[in-house]
Amino acid sequence: MPERSGSTVSTYNNGQPYRPARGQLAPRKNVVDRYSTVHPIVSGFPTIVQFHRAFVRELKIRCYQPKTIKSYRNILSRFLKWFGNMPHKVSREDVRCYLEDLVDGGAKSDYISQSLAVIRTAFDKFNGRQVTLGLATPRRPKRVPVVLSESEVRQILQAARSLRDKLLIGLMYATGMRISEVTKLRWNDFDFQRLTVSIWNAKGKSDRQVTLPQSYAPLLKELASRFDPTDYVFPGEQKSGRFLSTRTGQRIVTRTVQLAGISKRITPHSFRHAFATHLLEHGTDIRFIQRLLGHVRLETTTIYAKVAVLKQTAVTSPLDRIVAAPDTGHTNSARPSPVGQMSIHVRHETREVATATLSIQSLANGGSRAVILDGIRLTESRPGWVTIELPHSDRWASRLEALDPACRARLESPEFFGLLRQELSCRFLASRSAP
Repeated sequence: MPERSGSTVSTYNNGQPYRPARGQLAPRKNVVDRYSTVHPIVSGFPTIVQFHRAFVRELKIRCYQPKTIKSYRNILSRFLKWFGNMPHKVSREDVRCYLEDLVDGGAKSDYISQSLAVIRTAFDKFNGRQVTLGLATPRRPKRVPVVLSESEVRQILQAARSLRDKLLIGLMYATGMRISEVTKLRWNDFDFQRLTVSIWNAKGKSDRQVTLPQSYAPLLKELASRFDPTDYVFPGEQKSGRFLSTRTGQRIVTRTVQLAGISKRITPHSFRHAFATHLLEHGTDIRFIQRLLGHVRLETTTIYAKVAVLKQTAVTSPLDRIVAAPDTGHTNSARPSPVGQMSIHVRHETREVATATLSIQSLANGGSRAVILDGIRLTESRPGWVTIELPHSDRWASRLEALDPACRARLESPEFFGLLRQELSCRFLASRSAP
């Protein structure tokens, strides 16, 4: 640009003087952001103990579930123990080597995926590192769930040893609740006017409502009138004021499935699978099933479309169909012909505890010899709830050999056990109230 002699004012080519921009167009200093988007939970070169404590503290602050914190803590401890050095020296190659060792050791893809998620959370998410950058989540096998048929569910409900067990299994199948959700139910969670069950603080810290089956509504309403609304529907067996543990619920399901004579690999979650599959088979919209199950993603619910045999029928509760429909399963609906004579003797030890003895005479053998089956224990843990405990099968094995095969088959059938449970419960309550 040309300049005038003796002057420091610059001009453009058109002769106009140059002046610095002012106002909105004035040059400004660059804004320095002193607050980083990533705030490490530890600084410097922490030890393994310090890093571990800071990680657990951050999980608590972010309100992770206690079981999740315990699982994450154990996985991080295994990784740091395998690494054997300071946490700040962990590199991307170290993570790859650790995952490779897990694969070579026979670890399943679910555990490898969880390990990668914990390492990514501890180092990348909480400390701003990039040790898992580029590492993809391992592929998981796409398995279909084991689904019970409606006749098999009816068979399991008939084999329940007590009213508590029948309600526990029936509610899981009728509502699709998880075992951890049904064991935490309180009596005030039931809405008998709207026939709904409220589930609070479920998986993912979410609340939802499910449908209460009409078949159970009268019984639950009668039982709810006997207890405080804040009491647990399934109280713990050891401590008062506690709900039934999930491990005890799993044992109840395993024992009932064995009594029903079903060879499928059944867990408490199998009733949730059966609930969703049977609803889908009877024409329920899959998005409504997604809401009942509490799934965040629809893709999680669509797995039941792979195992369901779709039909165009009316939408009703699957438990109501089982209760209303005639028994068309493996047994005949007609009353079986008698194969022997049996007498029952109930003797009270205390008001809440009694013992029962069965005396059986087989008709095929002329009834010449009576087989005594003793050791049956009856306990009333709560008013109106009679629990029946049978002795180990080895105790009766030698005695049952004296009966003919037809009589033994009758004794081992779930229908006989259901009738026996009802008879023992009635005699227990009647003998207790007798003067």
